[in-house]
Amino acid sequence: MKRIACFLLAIAFCAAVAFPASASPVSSPQAGEALKRAKSYLLKLEKERGVLSPWSYIALAASGENLGGSRISRACELLGSDEELASGEMNTYCLLVFTLLAAGQDPFNYRGKNIVEVIQQAQLPSGKFADNVKTGGEDLVNSHIWAVLALKAAGASVPDPEGARRWLAGRQHEDGSFYWNARDRKTADVDSTGMVLMALGALGETQESPVVQKAVRYLQSVQKASGGFESWGAENPESCSMVILGLRTVGIDPQDPAFRKPEGDPVTALLRFQLPDGSFEHIEGGGANEMATHQALMALDALLSGEIFWTRLKREAGPGGREELSVRFRVGKKWYVTSWSGQEERHEMDAVPFVESGRTFAPVRYLALALGVAERDILWDGKNRTVALRVGNTTVRLTVGSRTLYVNGRSRGMDVAPVVRNGRTYLPARYVAEAFGYRVDWNESLKEVLITLPVKGKQ
Repeated sequence: MKRIACFLLAIAFCAAVAFPASASPVSSPQAGEALKRAKSYLLKLEKERGVLSPWSYIALAASGENLGGSRISRACELLGSDEELASGEMNTYCLLVFTLLAAGQDPFNYRGKNIVEVIQQAQLPSGKFADNVKTGGEDLVNSHIWAVLALKAAGASVPDPEGARRWLAGRQHEDGSFYWNARDRKTADVDSTGMVLMALGALGETQESPVVQKAVRYLQSVQKASGGFESWGAENPESCSMVILGLRTVGIDPQDPAFRKPEGDPVTALLRFQLPDGSFEHIEGGGANEMATHQALMALDALLSGEIFWTRLKREAGPGGREELSVRFRVGKKWYVTSWSGQEERHEMDAVPFVESGRTFAPVRYLALALGVAERDILWDGKNRTVALRVGNTTVRLTVGSRTLYVNGRSRGMDVAPVVRNGRTYLPARYVAEAFGYRVDWNESLKEVLITLPVKGKQ
């Protein structure tokens, strides 16, 4: 009983103070279906090709795909080889961090190397993360962006966050845009501007920030009548994806009226590039393109989950390994398992989880208890058929039959609604868990939903 009490207390504390979503999720059946098809295409592509690009694995993992049976470990080996790391390129080190996290490996100790520490030590007095961890350099804006996001994804600190923010803001052009080459003070680039918004958001900037507002005005000024964006003279899904990711990170809805044009918005423009096989093409008529597909997948997941890929990858890792709270519900089984620092405990239920409309539903009482909600904080309003769950300062409210969930009074859309079966109320496990700040994964082979919350690591 003491171990369970500690487990629930730790969950309650962490859920109350950690892991806020960047923006409220939206309910979009069209985007949800597009996401599933993009994931299916990449998984099929791996079977045909052998190994995908690291970014494809990152996109799959960040969108909740279980990569246990994939070849992601081989991708880590190729990217983290002595030959690759010898180049010292910051982008290589950052990409390795993302890929290791996607693979469930530890970037603080990869083949005896602390990849995270190498990135931290490469921050220059100017606040800029060096282009190369060995030779320095302050030309590449993208290497700075990826360094910030890689450290955030690993749960590590940015040594000088204000310096990092100040250097990045100082690269903004007069029209509000950014460009990948810091020496070029005139060329505007949509993709770079979207990427910078991601890093600024990770460093604490919001839509109220002057530098963010200026960047947003630039994006609005170059948006096409289709609702999309272009780079290098052609409208393409990658530019739409970077804009969506950037806006979501600073809390702006890319489907807000301010981004609606006569023919659509950034999301509808993105979806127009998806082909029947689930892939996305780089330009109209260009055929399936892996990069366009994995970038679209990250953007769609950010839209639907309210989180950005680096927050979805986040793992708190330390020298002693990872400590995390986890809960496993298996479809059709009258039990669930809680785990704390490797200590597992099985709990019996009198009802079983089931899958409907592609979502796992769990009985409200057991799901709530597993997430650290005390019995007294499971509140049922029979007249209005509404359930409220409270952990610390977070209250989640759902109503049977309604696809709207409320977190501390703020609404979030869902693509399914709570249901009543055999006199029992069932809630969609993913939406409830994510509302409390948990990461949710699905194991298709076991028909099992895994809910985790890291609680210790590098700060």
